Amino acid sequence: MNTAPSASLPVLVPRQALPQAACHAGLEPIPYDVGCPMPSAAVAARALLSLVRTPQEFQAELASAPALEYVQVVTAGFDGLPQRLPAGVGLGTARGANGQIVAELALGLLIASLRCFAEAGREGRRGRLARPMGQSVFGSVIVVLGAGDLAVQFRSRALACGATVHLVGRTARAGVHGIDQAPDLITEADAVVVMVPLDSTTRGLVDQEFLARMKDGAVLVNVGRGPVVSTPALVAELRRGRLRAALDVTDPEPLPGDHELWDLPGVIITPHIGGSVRGFFDRAYAVCLDQLAQFARGQRPSNRVI
Repeated sequence: MNTAPSASLPVLVPRQALPQAACHAGLEPIPYDVGCPMPSAAVAARALLSLVRTPQEFQAELASAPALEYVQVVTAGFDGLPQRLPAGVGLGTARGANGQIVAELALGLLIASLRCFAEAGREGRRGRLARPMGQSVFGSVIVVLGAGDLAVQFRSRALACGATVHLVGRTARAGVHGIDQAPDLITEADAVVVMVPLDSTTRGLVDQEFLARMKDGAVLVNVGRGPVVSTPALVAELRRGRLRAALDVTDPEPLPGDHELWDLPGVIITPHIGGSVRGFFDRAYAVCLDQLAQFARGQRPSNRVI
């Protein structure tokens, strides 16, 4: 771990982030073009700001920078990355950069599902004024699996709509239920919103037993990671028409065009667009470069996960 401040930290940054990087004292930016071979100066880089577009590109970035001590990514999720890092190399996320944007999508998916937008649209296309009887977020009970920045951002928006919101974290604390309380909470929930990262403790967390405890007509919203939810178990419940689902992430991902999920009733799917809005990278770069500046000063970055 970096323990002493450096006069200048050589850090690989995407070329488009150079203007923001130049504003951070203590950073010596080494520009690179995403998707292209790294510059020869990469051998001196002690830190990397990575977009992690594909595992292959990430591996190529790491191989080009043998002096790396720290990797900073532009996403809040980091599943699949720790095992790819060389021993002793730290890892930080962009937690806090775009939680409000993904929370907005989660609320939109929830409203669209509760209010039966898809069904109403199909009826309208048939020339009918049928009005599917939906449910309002107002007065609903929502259980959120997660208690980080994204979950907190979502809670504030759902509370503004008049919902009751329960956050569920790994352990109980003020304002947060422990994961051991989830089985009882979800039996009364009108919606369960998945906002946890993917790791060994959350993979398959929403399984057949979990889904069976959700009440009839409840909505499952997933904006976390696809493998947190068991796809076969969810498909079984959706076939029966007992639950509804609004998914921005799936397992597998991308979801094949002929996958059954696309055509099941009560399902809304968006192809992992949680952060796909204008300004995403500006916000992410601002957080990431601040994290790297902390590292350059010899501090432990506040978003460090390894």
